[in-house]
Amino acid sequence: MQVIFLLRFLVAGTAGTASYVSHLTIRPSLVLGAAVWFCSVAFTYLYNGVTDIHEDRANGSVRPIARGALPVRFARTTARVLAALALIGGAVLGPLMFLVTAGMLLLGYAYSAPGLALKSRTPGTIAVVVASGALAYTAGALSGAAPLSPALLAFSAAMCLWMGMVGAVAKDFSDAEGDAKHGRRNWTVVWGRAVTALIVSLSAVGIGAALLVCAVATAAYGLLAPAGVVLCGALALSAAALTTRRDDSRARRRLPYRIFMVTQYAAHLVTFVQPIA
Repeated sequence: MQVIFLLRFLVAGTAGTASYVSHLTIRPSLVLGAAVWFCSVAFTYLYNGVTDIHEDRANGSVRPIARGALPVRFARTTARVLAALALIGGAVLGPLMFLVTAGMLLLGYAYSAPGLALKSRTPGTIAVVVASGALAYTAGALSGAAPLSPALLAFSAAMCLWMGMVGAVAKDFSDAEGDAKHGRRNWTVVWGRAVTALIVSLSAVGIGAALLVCAVATAAYGLLAPAGVVLCGALALSAAALTTRRDDSRARRRLPYRIFMVTQYAAHLVTFVQPIA
């Protein structure tokens, strides 16, 4: 997860022209901003791991905290230190970056905190995931101070929707039993796997197709490669989601989410070969 958040940050920080940027032209603010964002995301996932420990163990997760490789007290303390470092670094970069960083930390807290736990229901999860993606691109743009193009904004919007309407929903396919046992009311628990798989499939293909249409309609040819990646990934994800059965292994039920992850990695990496702008 750290890598994909860093990729989002860098794509926006270089205005979609990362492959043209040399180490001699990298702004110090971009390096510091990347460190700030690393701390923000690490806080979010450590805190989530602490609060998810019972669900993770019920679902057979191999996350470090759930399997006992990372002590809960150490993880909690480290998360607090990372949050403090993120805020300090954000303040150094200016008031806007401080606010964006604080927003990311608040989202991470609200997603997992007992009493709030936006992770418990799919709409809350989607809202947090889309917002966190938007903040990652915003943080990159602020740190890099590069002009944003319409093509880059379209790509960022599509990737935020990909995170929210596809990844945030598909991640629950493999964990429905443990989630239901611990009171979560996500769509897979409430509506069942088949209905949720159909929603995810339609969302994925719709996002990929919309990005491709946008690239063609606006002659934003730098968008063609990532749009093609997203659409191909969407079709593969749909095939996996719609053919998964309830009694399949956890690994098989998790396949749509893995395809989601590979697709977003590939879509961002291809922008380093074929810049968006």
